[in-house]
Amino acid sequence: MIDLDLRILADSKLPLLRSHEAAEVGRHLSRFLGSTNVTPVDAFTRPARVSGVRIGVFSVALVELGAPASIEAVSRGDYAVMMLCLHGSAQMEVDGRVIPVLANHGLFWLPDGVVRATFSANCARLVVRIESRLIERRSLFGTARFELSNPAIEPFLELVHSILSSRTMIAAIDNEPSVCRRVEALLATLLQRTCLPAIYDNADLPIASRDVRRAEAYIRSNVSHNIRLQDIAAAAGVSVRTLQSSFKRDRHVTPMQCLRNLRLDAARQHLIAGSSVAEAAHGTGFPHQGRFSQYYRKRFGHSPSSTCGGGLPPGIDAQAAGTEHVQL
Repeated sequence: MIDLDLRILADSKLPLLRSHEAAEVGRHLSRFLGSTNVTPVDAFTRPARVSGVRIGVFSVALVELGAPASIEAVSRGDYAVMMLCLHGSAQMEVDGRVIPVLANHGLFWLPDGVVRATFSANCARLVVRIESRLIERRSLFGTARFELSNPAIEPFLELVHSILSSRTMIAAIDNEPSVCRRVEALLATLLQRTCLPAIYDNADLPIASRDVRRAEAYIRSNVSHNIRLQDIAAAAGVSVRTLQSSFKRDRHVTPMQCLRNLRLDAARQHLIAGSSVAEAAHGTGFPHQGRFSQYYRKRFGHSPSSTCGGGLPPGIDAQAAGTEHVQL
């Protein structure tokens, strides 16, 4: 399997962007993975390398940034992501947890809101974005970290390798809808029948309990409303004490911290879209603008006014960009 990982990287025939410009790299990644900002800790010492292809409900990208960097993206909960670390290492912030992903390991999750990650200078990764309608019984899935050596994952990766290593196949997918549909169907079958069951049967991160998933669904549906801990527990169908214990075990935050983090993520989306700080705060359930600014700075490392009008503020320094909190 490790040999296969190396071959995916070495044999790729995808059209390749080479760039020293973080903004250009982010725009290119956005074509395949959704709106993305890239912030290198230091200047690129060699050009970042990014390539990708769309195959129906799948988007596949190979990414080598060539410098320690952070990435920030915003998801509306309409896709899943499978990130395979081929070289180097990554740290992903998911559901309030910072999850390390080492070489020859992967992470599968369904992002909703702001996603953050940091990557080592030598990190090379394969990222597969999957429209969430393809994930059957979606409520059963949480965040799972897995080893690429799992033999049940190999057929999916072998197919990805065969696609990426053939210019003829890439061109046929781009130009022949019938070919694209057939390849998409085969990828979907392998994902659903072998890949996902193997990932979740052997995951080394626990899948959140049902009460936590119900609570999170309720919180996301009411993120801008004035809801109490008792309301969240009632929606989850458990006592307050049980819910707090479940969140501590599965998410390492309290239910109310989860609510606050999701509100801050939503506020950030409003700010990027052009809302004022006051509008973003009040529109996401923060009645006190000063307290909102304090929470925002603690979560994102800069003030909300710095975010207004577009992604990461230009004044973020290298230390802030290099922390474990990166936004995908």
